[in-house]
Amino acid sequence: MSSVRCSFCSTFIARGLVLCLFLFSVRGDSVLFRSNEYSIGALGYGPFQSYFSANYTPAEWNFVVPVNESAGAPSLSTGYIFSAPRGASVLRQGAAIYDQTGSLIWDGSIYGQTLSFSVVTYLNEPHIIVWTGTATAAGVGSGYDILLNSNYELVANFTTNLTGETGQTFADFHEAQITSNNTALMTAYQPKSLDLSSIQGPEQGWILDSAMQELNISSNEALFTWIASEHVNITECYNTPGTGGGSVAEAFDYFHINSIEKDDVGNYLISSRHCWTVYYLDGTNGDILWKMGGKNSSFSMGNGTEFSWQHHARWVEKNDTYATMTLFDNAGQFGQQQEQMSRGLHLGVDFTNMTVELLTELLPWNQSISQSQGSVQLQPNGNFLVGFGQLPWTGEYSPDGDLLWTTQFGVGDVESYRALRYNWTGTPTDSPSIELVSASKSNLLSAHASWNGATEIVKWELYGASDSSGSSSISLYNKTKDGFETTITVSTVSNSYSHYAVRAIGRSNQVLGTSDFVSSSSALRITGRTALAVLSACTVLLLFY
Repeated sequence: MSSVRCSFCSTFIARGLVLCLFLFSVRGDSVLFRSNEYSIGALGYGPFQSYFSANYTPAEWNFVVPVNESAGAPSLSTGYIFSAPRGASVLRQGAAIYDQTGSLIWDGSIYGQTLSFSVVTYLNEPHIIVWTGTATAAGVGSGYDILLNSNYELVANFTTNLTGETGQTFADFHEAQITSNNTALMTAYQPKSLDLSSIQGPEQGWILDSAMQELNISSNEALFTWIASEHVNITECYNTPGTGGGSVAEAFDYFHINSIEKDDVGNYLISSRHCWTVYYLDGTNGDILWKMGGKNSSFSMGNGTEFSWQHHARWVEKNDTYATMTLFDNAGQFGQQQEQMSRGLHLGVDFTNMTVELLTELLPWNQSISQSQGSVQLQPNGNFLVGFGQLPWTGEYSPDGDLLWTTQFGVGDVESYRALRYNWTGTPTDSPSIELVSASKSNLLSAHASWNGATEIVKWELYGASDSSGSSSISLYNKTKDGFETTITVSTVSNSYSHYAVRAIGRSNQVLGTSDFVSSSSALRITGRTALAVLSACTVLLLFY
């Protein structure tokens, strides 16, 4: 099947009008389907979308497995995809929200490279939490977590209240969560001197110790702090120091904490990648109540339940006798692999008989190993959304584990720590953006409209005015919202004004926001024979519209 670029218009003619200038400049919302050119890197190692009205370059998607709604589920889950593409092949790294078609909803690259990025409830309201800081070559981070409200306004900025042997320790990127008590859960890493001779390391060695902390955001009080080396012996884990561990700069990351969750009884579920173990911690003193997986599992692991180098352990349901859990089984890391492929797991945990059973296995579309990162999220309709971490894929599965779709968002060094889906309502307080594009020797003018983060727009309306104040402005045209950027093309013969603006219209026909009125003299102008050919095609389409 040949690749097809689309922006999801309602009719072919309307699509042609929107695309007449888009095709010339190769900008706008775009997505590919089973594109071999994309997959082999012919379109670059980090293909991206771009726009006239906004300086954003989100990853372009290639549906390697297009949507299949009949494979075991009546429909896909609702909501937006939260992803944070990063890596050397990503033009602009950072948080991004996409709709199911791959169109951008919100670009958060202003906060830089991030890993933890999700929706949380804080003070009874939905917020975005995103980590920002510096990621080191050791695969850990040092920075801050920030909370943004539904207007994308900064509500809180915080980090761990923790000091180690080498000074203050800042929040790591592996986990950032808000509890039902409005406290923050964070991971952290700090160098600690330790005798490593028991694992063939230096006697005067250093580890990169894993820590987790629950913090009172408003007072900065540390409510609970857990340090891995105080509870887990270095011999329990599978990672080896090799030639490292002899200095702070080469501190040995023996544990590698990568997820935290606090349950209703106040205890903590954490994941150790390098110990291949999920630990359940007493919320009062930090004692380990049980271990799942690894060298000293408290459970008898059933067929298909063993995991290694895992990420993102999460409770689904839990009572005193039985629970269900999801996690991402990497099954390998750089330089080694334990199984044929990585996978998502849905597990049943029997606390009476201390056994673990496999409920659902979620396999990648091309049976590969993701050497780091990854996520599994149960959807409200029973589906599963799986992010493949170091591999630039996201996929959705039916409750029975049937693959419904997989999209690729890069080819080279492109990855996303997690891929999660949430119902999110964004109402930015800034104004919509408009960019005018015209062509010499043509009477056509295109107004490109967008509004970063606005989720409630149903249509755009174009206005013309005689001055920048917009006084006595006249409505010229309205059009259903089409992707992140909607293009309205009009003839300046019948719609000649010195200034133009766009209005975002909501479901009840209410005005959500209005752009500035911009001068037609500032319009981006396209010249040359190619422009004339494109614009001639536009003129033909305009006659039939």
